[in-house]
Amino acid sequence: MNTFKLKPVGIVKNSFNEPKDYREIKEKLSTIEIYEEYKDALLGIEENDYLDIIFYFHKSDEKLQSDTKTYPGVLRGVFASRSPKRPNLIGVSTVKLIERKGNMLTVQGFDAINGSPVLDIKNCDTSMFAHEYDNNPVHQNKLKTAPRIDIRNEIHSNRSESLMIKAAQMHGHYCPGLAMGVMAATHAMNKLEAESDGMEDLLAITETNNCFSDGVQFVTGCTFGNNALIFKDLGKTAFTLTKRDGEGIRIFSKPESQEIIREAFPDFQNLYKKVVEEQNHDPELVTAYRKSALERSFGTLTIEFEKLFGVQNVKADIPEYAKIHDSVICSVCNESIMQTRTLKKDNNQYTCLYCNGGGYNILDGNGIYKLD
Repeated sequence: MNTFKLKPVGIVKNSFNEPKDYREIKEKLSTIEIYEEYKDALLGIEENDYLDIIFYFHKSDEKLQSDTKTYPGVLRGVFASRSPKRPNLIGVSTVKLIERKGNMLTVQGFDAINGSPVLDIKNCDTSMFAHEYDNNPVHQNKLKTAPRIDIRNEIHSNRSESLMIKAAQMHGHYCPGLAMGVMAATHAMNKLEAESDGMEDLLAITETNNCFSDGVQFVTGCTFGNNALIFKDLGKTAFTLTKRDGEGIRIFSKPESQEIIREAFPDFQNLYKKVVEEQNHDPELVTAYRKSALERSFGTLTIEFEKLFGVQNVKADIPEYAKIHDSVICSVCNESIMQTRTLKKDNNQYTCLYCNGGGYNILDGNGIYKLD
């Protein structure tokens, strides 16, 4: 049988020098001192709220038990328990990271005693639980008939943090702009008691194509793909939610909203200037910036809605339902193309605008413009 040598990367420090009831130990804060040679391995650890700590039961008997008595007196094999009497004397605990100062981690919920050698630290892996939830056969069947039921319930309950997390899965990152889009769209959906089925009966008219609009798209369910999102290239952090009758509400950011957010999270601006404006990409600085940006993004959700937004009742101009156009084949690239986006030539031949050399509109971060 192969044997392995393990080298501690740190040590536990708390007030428990002898084994006690694990529940009592977990109630107190513990400090993990990471040895200097492993300090660089802590880079970015502050971005994790929860960590898995692997440690050594240094005061346990090195004895494999066929069974162990657990609370409340049930006999189980050691592999079916968390007993410290194990063949390899290795413990694993999930803890909450409270603070990091240099090579010192303050954690909550750790059941290791003072002097326990720490063997490794990992960020928590919750992918299995997410997979099991998403593949629950009962819930999955419900999602097949009502794909937005979870989102609808979270809108109704004003669970903006959950909506933010899901919106970021589409948007790619967290930022105050996304938070403001989630806040505005959630307010509008509840105000109109609206639901989206992707059939153009609920329409969102956004006046910007920045982060704000992704929050609007996700929460309302109105997207470019289902023809329920209308884009006005006005550069305003604002959008209108309306039903087919045109009676809707327009939500817009107040002039002082950005200053309110900046004052609520003053540390962010200094880090933003160093990392983004001055392009200082020192790893420790970048980690601090990311953590501050995350706090600022979710913290924006906690600011009173009325401080950031104004609301207007409006009568919107509503376009007709999107028309279904025939498709034809481009005579140059031989690809299928919507007929309205072609140039017709002799003998009923068509050329797409790209193969024709331009003359089509493009939308990017600069807005809409014609590419000649």
